[in-house]
Amino acid sequence: MRTVRVMFARTFGSLWFSWTSIAAMVMFLALSGGFFVRALARGDGGSTPVAALWALAAAPFLPLLAALLTMRLLADERSDGRLELLLVAPVRERDLVVGKFLGACLMLAVALVAYLSMPLVVLPLCAPDLAGRLSVLSFLPALFALLMQGVSWCALGLCASAFCRQAAVAAVATLLLVLALPHAVFQAGVAWSPALRARFAEMPLEADLVDLATGLFGSATLLFYAVLTCLGLFIATKRIAATRLCGKASLGARMSTVFVMALSVVFACCVIAVAVRLDVPFEIPFRPAEVETSARTRQVLAETHGDVSVTCFLAAKAPERRVVSRLLRGLSATARTVAGTRLDVEWVDPRWDLGPAARLVRRGTPEGTLVFSRGRRRLEVPVASLFSSTNGELRTTSGGVFIGEAVCAGALQRLAHPVPSETVYWTVGHGETAFDAYDASTGMSDIARELRQEGYRMEKLDLSASPAVPADCALVVVSGAREPFSQVERTRLQGYLETGGRLLSLAAGGPNAGTGAILADWGLKVLPFTAVSPRTLTGADVVVADFADHRITSSLKGCIAVFGDAAPLKQNTGRNETEFTALASTDAQAWGEADVSARPWTFDPSLEPKGPLVLAAALERGDVTAKDIALRPTRIVVIGDASFVSNGALASRANANRDFFLNAVSWLAGLDTPSAVRTPGSVVATGLDRSGWLKFGGWSALLLPLFLLLVASTALVRRR
Repeated sequence: MRTVRVMFARTFGSLWFSWTSIAAMVMFLALSGGFFVRALARGDGGSTPVAALWALAAAPFLPLLAALLTMRLLADERSDGRLELLLVAPVRERDLVVGKFLGACLMLAVALVAYLSMPLVVLPLCAPDLAGRLSVLSFLPALFALLMQGVSWCALGLCASAFCRQAAVAAVATLLLVLALPHAVFQAGVAWSPALRARFAEMPLEADLVDLATGLFGSATLLFYAVLTCLGLFIATKRIAATRLCGKASLGARMSTVFVMALSVVFACCVIAVAVRLDVPFEIPFRPAEVETSARTRQVLAETHGDVSVTCFLAAKAPERRVVSRLLRGLSATARTVAGTRLDVEWVDPRWDLGPAARLVRRGTPEGTLVFSRGRRRLEVPVASLFSSTNGELRTTSGGVFIGEAVCAGALQRLAHPVPSETVYWTVGHGETAFDAYDASTGMSDIARELRQEGYRMEKLDLSASPAVPADCALVVVSGAREPFSQVERTRLQGYLETGGRLLSLAAGGPNAGTGAILADWGLKVLPFTAVSPRTLTGADVVVADFADHRITSSLKGCIAVFGDAAPLKQNTGRNETEFTALASTDAQAWGEADVSARPWTFDPSLEPKGPLVLAAALERGDVTAKDIALRPTRIVVIGDASFVSNGALASRANANRDFFLNAVSWLAGLDTPSAVRTPGSVVATGLDRSGWLKFGGWSALLLPLFLLLVASTALVRRR
C-alpha cells in the first residue's frame, strides 16, 4: 500500500501542476458548459431533468479529458526509459498501475466538481425560478454516473498509455477505444439488426446516463463499468509485466502473458453479456413522486374514489418500459398521498405471462396498451399516445416530449366522471390553420390531441355553407383567419353569440381580418401593431408573466406565456353590458411596433402604443342576469397570436401556452371550476429570456473556465 500511496501522490501532484492537465480541464469546462447551455435551452419545457441534461452535456467530452490526463502516465516513462529503471526496484506492477490510476481519477473528479458549480451556482443566479429545485442531493446520481464513466475511461486510457511510447498516440488510441468504437458498433448493430433497433432506442451509454441521473439504477450498468475498469487496469498491469520480462524470459512466457490478456477480454465480454441478460433495475427516489406530478393530476386523483386497476400490456424489453414504469409508480405514490383513488398496477409481458396475455388478446387489446378499469368501466390507452410523435418516430423523455402524465390523468377523469362528448368547431375558408395540420412548426395537431383527450370532438365548420352553427357546438374556434368573414358568415356567427354562444379567436392579419368586425361590436379591437419587448426568447417573440385573476389564468401565477407576432388588444366602446378582462399583459418596456420589417425596432411615442399591452382578453355578457333568468352567458376569448398553440410553440419552449388555451376552452365550454396547472413538476422551466440565456452562456462557457485558468496559472507561476 505504501507504493500505491507514493505513486498516487506523485501522479496527482504532477497532474495538478501540469499545463497540459490544466488546459484539459479548462477545455472540458468550456465545451461542457457551452453544451450544457445548449441542452438546457433545448430541454426548456421538456421533462428531462436538469441533472440529466447536465450529465449528457459533459458525456461527449469526458473521454477527451480522461485521454489527456492519462496519456503521459506510462507513455512518457516508456519513451525515456524511466519505466524500465523503475521496474528494477522491487515494485509490483499492480501497485504502480493502481497508484497512477487513482491520481488520474482524483484529477478528473476535481474537474467534475468544478463543472458542478454551473448548475448549482451559476444557473440559480441567472434563473431564480429554478433556485428552489436545484440541490446537491438531486445532482448526486448524475455526478456518480459521470464519475463511473470517467473512472472507466481513465482505466482504458491508462491501458492505452501502457502500450504506446508517444503521449499523443496514447490519447488518440484512448479516444478511438472509448468514443469512436462504441458508437461505430452501435450504429452498425442497429443498421444490421431490426431487433437491436427495437431493443435500443438510443445509444446505451447515453440512455444509461439518463437513467442513472434520474435515480434508476441497473445491475447490468453498474457491473458493466466495474468490469470495464478492472479489465483496463488488468491489461495495463500485464503489459508492464511483459515489459519487465522483456529480455529476461522465454518467448513462451511472453506469449502466455498475451494469451492471458486476450482471455481476460473474452471473460469480461461473457460477464457483461450475462449481466445484461439478468439485469435487475432498482430505483432510488431523490424527490417525492407527488412533487413531480402536476396540480391537475393531483386534483383528478383526489376527486376519483374507489380502486382503479391499471394493466400494462407491454414487453419487458420494450424501450418504453422504464419510462412507463416510472410514470405509473409516481401516479400510485401520488394517489396514496392525496387520499383519493388507489391504483393497482399489473404488468403483463406477452412473451412470459401467457395466461393474462391470452385474456387480453381475446378482448381485442393489442400489445403496447394501458388498460384502466374501474368497476365495469374499461378504457384502453395506447402506450404510443403517451409520447409525442415527430416525423413518425417515437421519442422518449430525453427529447423532452413525454406527455404520459396528462394522458393518464385524462383517462382517469373520463373513467371516473364520464362527461357527454361535446364538439369544438373550427372555422375554415379564411386562411385558418386546421386542427388536423401536422406540420411540426405551424400545425395544430398537438393541441387538437389534447382536446380529444379532454373528451371533445373536433369538426370543421364552413359558415358560408352551413345555415347556422350546429346545436352540439361547445365553442367555435377561429384559428388565425386572415381574410374577413363575409356578411352572411358574420350574421350567422353573430346570431350564435347572441344566444349564449362561445368563441375562441386566435387573431391574425390586423383589425379587419377574420372576426375583427364582430369583436369590435362586442367591445374589443385588434390594433394594427405587433407587440415587441426586450423580454424575449428569440427576438421575434414576447414573454408575458402578468396574468389576471380570472378563472382562466388564476392558476398560471408564476408561469410565463410566449407570444410570437402578437397583435395588441384594446377595449372598444362597444356594448356597455360586456365585461372586458385583460387576461395576459406585457411589461411596461414593451410597445406596439408599426413596421416590424424595419430594423432596429425603435419606439415612436407619437404613433405607437406604449406598454403594458394586452395580448389576450376575455369578454362576457350576461353573467349576472343569467343566474336569475337561466340564460347562458355569451363568452369570448381573444388571443392576439395566431401561432399561440401551434406545434412549434408547444414543443420548443417552456411556457404556459398549453394550460392557457385548455383553461380557456374549459371556461368557454362552461366548466367554471378553476383548472389546475397541467404542467408536471418535473418539466424544466427556466424562465430565462434571451438576455438571461446570453448571461448564463457567458458565465458557463467563458468566464468560469477563464477564472479557473487564471487561478491555475497563478499557482503554477508562483510554484516555479
